[in-house]
Amino acid sequence: MTSPLPAQPKRASGPMTTSDRASHELHRPAGDMGSSADPVRVALYARFSDDVQKARSIPQQLQLCREFAERLGWVVVAVFVDEAISGAARANRPGMLQALAAGIAGDFDILLAEDADRLARNLEDFAHLWNRYEDAGRQLWTVADGRKLELMDVAWKGFGAQDFLRNLSAKTRRGMRDNAEAGLATGARVYAYRSQPGGAINIVPAEAVIVREIFDRYAAGESLRAICAELNARGVPSPSGGRWAPSTITGSRQRGNGVLRQALYAGEKVWNRVAMSKDRSTGRRLSRPRPPAEWKRTPVPHLRIVGDDAWSAVQARLEAAGAAAPLHRRTAPPRLFSGLIRCAECGAAMTTFNGRGRLICAARRAHGPTACGNDRSVERAHVERRVLAGLRDRLLHPEAVRAYIRTYHEAWAARQAAHAARTAPLARQLAELERRIARILDEVEDSGGSPRLRTRLAEREAERDQVAAALARAEVGEPPPIRLHPGLAEAYARRIAAIQAHLDAHGVRANAGDAASAETIANLRKMIARIDVRAFDGLAGEEVMINLRGTLAAFLRSDSGSGAPSGAPSFALAVGHLNNVVAGGGLEPPTCGL
Repeated sequence: MTSPLPAQPKRASGPMTTSDRASHELHRPAGDMGSSADPVRVALYARFSDDVQKARSIPQQLQLCREFAERLGWVVVAVFVDEAISGAARANRPGMLQALAAGIAGDFDILLAEDADRLARNLEDFAHLWNRYEDAGRQLWTVADGRKLELMDVAWKGFGAQDFLRNLSAKTRRGMRDNAEAGLATGARVYAYRSQPGGAINIVPAEAVIVREIFDRYAAGESLRAICAELNARGVPSPSGGRWAPSTITGSRQRGNGVLRQALYAGEKVWNRVAMSKDRSTGRRLSRPRPPAEWKRTPVPHLRIVGDDAWSAVQARLEAAGAAAPLHRRTAPPRLFSGLIRCAECGAAMTTFNGRGRLICAARRAHGPTACGNDRSVERAHVERRVLAGLRDRLLHPEAVRAYIRTYHEAWAARQAAHAARTAPLARQLAELERRIARILDEVEDSGGSPRLRTRLAEREAERDQVAAALARAEVGEPPPIRLHPGLAEAYARRIAAIQAHLDAHGVRANAGDAASAETIANLRKMIARIDVRAFDGLAGEEVMINLRGTLAAFLRSDSGSGAPSGAPSFALAVGHLNNVVAGGGLEPPTCGL
C-alpha cells in the first residue's frame, strides 16, 4: 500500500551516529536523479510478517526510517506498507510491487527500509528488486546498514535471510515430528478433538458422537448424500463450521483426510502425509501428498473413538467404491457453457446428474434441502439453445455495444467521484498534520526542543503515519479508468457477423477440434460471467427463466490481448421462458450496472 506525502521542510541535522557519518557525504545518491541542488526524494517501506506479530511494528519501522531520512536532509515523498505478509515471496505483497513500479517510474530516488529482511527474505526476490532499481538509477538503503546496499550486500543478506527461513522451517518440522511421536498435536485441529497448551489432545464428546454416527451409518450402507442431508437438517455443524458435504466425510485417499479416513479415530496418529512448500510466483502455500510408505504412524489408543469392526467395515466399503468408480465414471467432454450455469436461488453451480443431460443445483445435491430449496432439474440443451438465441437476437448488435460503452464511461466517472469523496478528507487531514509537524519542527529548532515539544512531535508523526496508511488502503483496488473507443462498435459488428455466420454454418460444440470453432467458443465465453437458471411451474407446465450476466469489455478489448478492466460494468439480460418463446423475442434490452 502506498500514499504520496507532501514534501517536508529540511531541518538541521542533529548529532550523528557512526552510520550517519559513513553516509553523511551522500546527500545526493549517484545516478541520473536530477540536479545536485534538488532534495533527495525517499520512499519508506515497512512490513511485518503475520497476524501473530504486532501491527504497531509498522509505525515503529516508519519512525526509524523518518528519523534517518531527516538526519540526512532527505524528503519523504511516499510510504509503502505490507501488513501480515511474509517476505518469502514478492508476488503477494502489493506494497512491495507498488514500490518497485514507482521506483522504476522515477517517483523517488531511494527506497529506505529498517533492515534488509523487511525488503525480502528470498535471495531471488532481493536480487530482482536490486537489479531493477540499479537499471533505473534508484537505490536501496536500510537504517541498519546506514548506507546504500551494494551487490555484495544483496548476495550476502539475501542468502542469510533465505537460509534463516530454511533453518526455521527445519526446526519447526523437527518439533512437529517430536510432537507426532509423542502423540501430541502437530498442526490443524482434527474434528472431535481439542489440543491443549503443550500439545496434549483431548476428545470432544459431543463431536465424537457424530463421528461414531457417521461411521455406523456408512458401514450400514447409507449413502453419503443421505447422511449429509440428515446432519444438515439437524443443524449439526461440519468440521469447518458450515454444512456437511460428501467430500467432507470421504476426504482424499491420497491425503488420508476426511472423517472416514482419519486414522486418529481408530487410535493411530499419522503424520508426514503431505509436504508443504510455497509457490514463489504467487506466494501461496502448496501441499503435495506423500506416498503412504513415508507416512509416520504412532499408536494413541487413548484417542480412539470408533471400534475396530466399524473402522474395518468402513475402509472396506471405501475401497470397494474406489475400485468400482472407474467403471461408471467417465469424464464428460466440456460443453459450450461449462462452469457458467448457476442456480438462481442460491448461486451454486448447476451440475449434470445421472448422465441424462439434465442440470440440478450442486448445493442441493451435495448438502440437501437446507442448502437450497431448488429441487428442479432442467435440460442442459434447452438452456444452451436459449442462451445462444438471446445472444444472437439482441446482445450481438452494435447498438448494444454503443450503449455499453456509454454506460461504461459513466460508471467510471461515478467510481472516480466516489473514490475522490473517500480519499479527499484523508488527504486534507494528512496535509494539516504535515503543517503541524513543520510548525513543531520550527519550534524545536528555535528553542532547542523541550521534552514536551519532542513528545508532541512524536505523537503528530505517529498520527500522520496512521492517516497515510489509511489513505493508502483507500487507494488500493482503484485502477485508473480505461477508455473504450466508440469506434469499437463497428469493429465489434464485423466480429459478430463472423461469429453468427460460423454458428449458422457449423453450430457450436465445446470440444470441437477446428480452430474456427475454438475461437468462436472463446469469444462467446469471454462475454459471459454467469448464467442464472430458475425452474418453476407456469400455466403451460414447467418453465425456466434464464438471466445472462457478463461484460462486453473483455470481448471488445480482446484484440489487445488484455481482459476486462477491473471494475468494468456488466450487462444483465433476462431470457424468456423456455417453452413460450417466439423468434426474436423473450429478451429484455441490455442493462448495465456495477
